[in-house]
Amino acid sequence: MANQVTLPQMGLSEESAVIGEFFVGVGDTVQVGTRLFAIETGKSVFDVESEFEGVVLALLCKEGDELPIQAPVMVIGQEGESFDAPKVKQDLPEKKTEQAVSEHKEAELHAAVSYTAEGHEKLTSPRARMLADKAGVDAALAQATGAEGLIIERDIKRMLDTGVPQSTPAAAELSYQDIPLSMMRRTIAKAMYHSIQSMAQLTHTSSFDATQLLKYRKQCKAAEETKGITLGDMVLFAVSRTLKAFQEMNAHFLEDTIRRFSGVQLAVAVDIPAGLVVPVIRNADQLSLMQISNEMKRLAEACQKGTIAPELLTGGTFTVSNLGNLGIESFTPIINPPQVGILGVDTITLRPRRAENGTVSFYDCMTLSLTYDHRAVDGAPASRFLQAVCKNLENFTSLIDADTTGGNNA
Repeated sequence: MANQVTLPQMGLSEESAVIGEFFVGVGDTVQVGTRLFAIETGKSVFDVESEFEGVVLALLCKEGDELPIQAPVMVIGQEGESFDAPKVKQDLPEKKTEQAVSEHKEAELHAAVSYTAEGHEKLTSPRARMLADKAGVDAALAQATGAEGLIIERDIKRMLDTGVPQSTPAAAELSYQDIPLSMMRRTIAKAMYHSIQSMAQLTHTSSFDATQLLKYRKQCKAAEETKGITLGDMVLFAVSRTLKAFQEMNAHFLEDTIRRFSGVQLAVAVDIPAGLVVPVIRNADQLSLMQISNEMKRLAEACQKGTIAPELLTGGTFTVSNLGNLGIESFTPIINPPQVGILGVDTITLRPRRAENGTVSFYDCMTLSLTYDHRAVDGAPASRFLQAVCKNLENFTSLIDADTTGGNNA
């Protein structure tokens, strides 16, 4: 008997998803576990694997179609088997909030923007981007066959098989192409706008002497088992410990109540080609520095590949956003509601310091930018929290020695 493959529910809040790319076609033989197609939600992209063995008898939609959850996508059965093709209901569920509306309008989730020689923007799927980068070719030179002009993996493969076209000089006259916002970009835009409009956000900035932090990082690099620990990991470790003493910052503002958490579910902003995702390090306050480093790498890799599980993108109690590696000296991070705070990590700069005898020396200075919701936290406790983070980072060796999580923190 033929089996229907339906659109799975990848997150509790998802009511629909977009068919990103088919990996099989009609007539292909599949086994249990065979990748069938990718689906794209407002947060990430996921591969759907087969639960059946047999032959693909029919594809009931096309790449780029947005379907409601549990809508039939394909039919798998035995070769030559007759079946009644189910009717695919394209109508999406009625949206209950403005945010839901923004999550169901565009097919090109997880698409990176590249440019033609003439300056035209072209959207590229993450798999296409990875293949193009591996082959050392410009993805924008491929002929797009995906929905809404999206360059997908098969387009890169075809270009590699037939020969990479030569780019031409940019046209003298101004030319442009309007690119629809991806589902993820719409979701980010709506969330950021809502955050600014609905919260009393204020940013404080402070700095500290990063000499000891850099020295400890150098020690970590010297040992094989700890060489992967980064300055960003060290900041996450310090924040997770500092929040334990400042529960007013490790909280959610719920209009008529403030929910303070005993454990630290540390959200970390990760930049991917399609936009910004914020995976969560669970119980970060109970993890050693090495464990935080390893978990951060695992989450970031899953975000880059588009395989991050939906449940790992929710439940954060405080967020850290690091732009230091981009040379940013100060910025105003935007809170991810219902959280009440977010810490921006800035770059390290050389700053002068005058001693009591009048001599001037230079030291490595790192700046931190704390944005907090003034509805939930006043300026003084927010400032004390920021001071404590700076102090813990400035005296990082002491923080490591005093930690009681056990194991090798280094």
